[in-house]
Amino acid sequence: MATMSVAVLGAGVSGLASALALGRAGHEVTLIERDEVVVGAPLDAVDWRREGIPHFLQAHSFTARGRRELGAMFPDVYQALLDAGAHDVDLRPKLRGPLRPEDAELQILGVRRPLIEWGLRGAVLHEPGIMVRSGVQVVGLDGTTGDVPRVTGVRTSDGPVRADVVVDAMGRRSPVPDWIEALGGRRMSEASSDCGVIYYTRYYRVREGAFLPDGPWVPTPRADLGYGLFSSFPGDNGTFAGLIAIPPGDQELKVLRHAAAFDAATATMPALHSWTNADTSTAITAVLPMGSLQNTLRSFIDGRPPTIGLISIGDALCHTDPVFALGLTFGLVEARELTSAIEAHGSDLEAVPLAFDAALRESMVERFANATAVDALRLRAWQGEAVDVAHRDGGAYPLFAFAAGNAAALVDGDVFRTMIRRNYFLDPLSVLDDDVAMQARIERIFADLRATAPPRPGPSRQELIEVMQAALAG
Repeated sequence: MATMSVAVLGAGVSGLASALALGRAGHEVTLIERDEVVVGAPLDAVDWRREGIPHFLQAHSFTARGRRELGAMFPDVYQALLDAGAHDVDLRPKLRGPLRPEDAELQILGVRRPLIEWGLRGAVLHEPGIMVRSGVQVVGLDGTTGDVPRVTGVRTSDGPVRADVVVDAMGRRSPVPDWIEALGGRRMSEASSDCGVIYYTRYYRVREGAFLPDGPWVPTPRADLGYGLFSSFPGDNGTFAGLIAIPPGDQELKVLRHAAAFDAATATMPALHSWTNADTSTAITAVLPMGSLQNTLRSFIDGRPPTIGLISIGDALCHTDPVFALGLTFGLVEARELTSAIEAHGSDLEAVPLAFDAALRESMVERFANATAVDALRLRAWQGEAVDVAHRDGGAYPLFAFAAGNAAALVDGDVFRTMIRRNYFLDPLSVLDDDVAMQARIERIFADLRATAPPRPGPSRQELIEVMQAALAG
């Protein structure tokens, strides 16, 4: 295998994972990051300046597929995270019925985004084949102009960097498409949809001697309220994130950005409050809003990469609603597939992006399409439209699979196994979508669950508004 020189732009999770995979495969890697790249103690990571990643402190989830990829690709990083306070969250105790050997995969990793970057940074900085240039901003591409430009490196605030391959890991706001046009090329085509949601997140730490109660949820407290939702995400070192989501047009609910309103809101949601109450945990951050979210998928035009010598990965290639928790996992999968494509095709720089894209395109397309459909249907339901989530043929199948499937999973082991593997990216969506018998089973179970008239998971919208207004009034 020929050794390639690779410039990776951006030291988020996708960039770090790609640099590490390529460096360990024997390539000469230059990782360029505009923020300072330091390591320090694990918990120092939450205070890093990450101006290029506005969602750095937001809730993240490492899916079962992500945990598997991390353990297989970078077992040292996985162990370093565990040693630093991350933990495996075993979902098998929720599974009704006997276990199977393959159920060992039904675990996610409880860890915050900063600690993930800390683990990857430490490995990158100790890898001899990787040069890290931090505090350096990329300002453009170098290369030959034409309909399909040949990229030969990048221009930076610290001078040019030559490379056989440039990897764009600069995120959803990457300027690379504009730079491609500056060289005379065509940017990739882009499909995009609005997620139709604003997330309000607050992190908590479990009090010494307290514990987080278990309940009828997978894996942590979460529910749809009919006009929004609440959820939670396990973190490292006794931390977790509590989250409330609303449609972006609901102005009265936007007071959730205030800590007093947020705390009052969580107190009205029994499942979430069982974790966020003051006897169990204490808040360690302000309320962190996140909006203006898009599902976006970029694709080659006419099956032809826009350049030779440049490959986009991570959010620069595809990003979806954070509630689906696909970004971290895709970053690891893409790092592996990019390394495989370069190892298979070496200096054939026209074949490398085609092989990389072929390995990922099907899963990206189906996950993007599903996120877009679920987001659109959920927003319609939150805005008061009648949306049938109880029937597979009720005109809202993606939301039926999401809502009815997850509810039925709690009472049926086979449904649980199917939904967890589907939701957490271990299996393709077709594991349910092509199984009519399983769909019918979910429909029957969900009908029985609804007939028992379970308690509401939280207040009505008007009740919530009144509670929050009273909290703000003091």
